[in-house]
Amino acid sequence: MKTGVSFFCPAYNDQDNIRSTVENVIGTLESLEQDYEIIIVEDGSPDGTAEVADVLAEEYPRVNVIHHSTNRGYGGALRSGFSHAMNFDKVAYTDGDGQYDFAEFSLLLQAYDSGCAVAGYRLNRADSRRRVIQTGMFGLLLKLLFRLNVRDVNCSMKLFSRETLNDIVITSDSAFIDAEILIKLERNGVEIRQVGVHHRPRLHGIASGAKLPVVLATIKDAFSLAFSRGKAGNR
Repeated sequence: MKTGVSFFCPAYNDQDNIRSTVENVIGTLESLEQDYEIIIVEDGSPDGTAEVADVLAEEYPRVNVIHHSTNRGYGGALRSGFSHAMNFDKVAYTDGDGQYDFAEFSLLLQAYDSGCAVAGYRLNRADSRRRVIQTGMFGLLLKLLFRLNVRDVNCSMKLFSRETLNDIVITSDSAFIDAEILIKLERNGVEIRQVGVHHRPRLHGIASGAKLPVVLATIKDAFSLAFSRGKAGNR
């Protein structure tokens, strides 16, 4: 497997965000002298995200676009990204909404050793108070159910080894996917390192992570994994 970074980002309602996000990633990876590929997972967005993503793929040879004909949700978009990010030994992702400065990927790369995982945590939260409370309660639930001691499970700045990802099966279509991956990697003995990154307000588009159906689906998947036969393994 080639040394480098397979990067992907989910994009939904991000027609005004996705260009700056992708160009930030390109500039960062080239400045770090990393070989790379970029995959935009366009998740059936109702705005012009698909068209902007296709233009980026035409402009930049290392950018590819995966289109979902219908919206699969955050977990479904991430699953699609992981399944296509196969060409390099490291896999990274962030959201397409521009709330993270991918230049800080250099911090994750500094903390990375082959075979470990690096999870970002937000030094600040550019979210509503409701969203912050939801995240805190979710983190507590994960500690109780799985003894997962990660400061900010849903921070969308992460770096993985492709080899360790190949050893787990990712099943969640909900926002529980971030936790599922870390739980299953940790069960396999993978070290999870944590690095602080900054979080910026979303300037364009509407976030959907705090909606009740999204929250309920996430909790349902958490309890499903906790009380399934897969609790003893990584399936």
